[in-house]
Amino acid sequence: GGSKAIGMFAPFLDDKSVKLIGVEAGGETGPVGDNPKHSATLSGGKPGVLHGNRTYLLQDVHGQIIETHSISAGLDYPAVGPQHAALKDSGRAEYVWVTDKEALNAIQTCSRTEGIIPALEPAHAIAYVIKMAKDLPKDHIVLLNLCGRGDKDMVTVAKALGYDV
Repeated sequence: GGSKAIGMFAPFLDDKSVKLIGVEAGGETGPVGDNPKHSATLSGGKPGVLHGNRTYLLQDVHGQIIETHSISAGLDYPAVGPQHAALKDSGRAEYVWVTDKEALNAIQTCSRTEGIIPALEPAHAIAYVIKMAKDLPKDHIVLLNLCGRGDKDMVTVAKALGYDV
């Protein structure tokens, strides 16, 4: 998980003036509470091994993978690539999460203001940028990876927004 973000981070890894922020799928609740429904592995997971990789996983006390949730099928996964785990552990990258609801709001905002229908995956990043950009100095540059096609997610988005499809 996180291959598109790693591709975006790679050219900037050695440039410490660039802050790297990965945005995870917070699902319904984010990684909080007794029964969280999310896929935020770096924010709410613990180290473990899956598919031969040591990384952060969403797992129970016995090391068994637990059920994940994200409105985005592409983010609904209990692990993350080991490169992201290393970036988190080294402090080179920061990882945050946004909820399904915030991602849905970001899709609507981006569609209305930019005329671009983002896919659900980058909508999570858009949601975080919307939150954090207002606190940045005007001379800062924000670079966001807007990958995928939002048209593939329209039925999912419409249903989540309460439309009969």
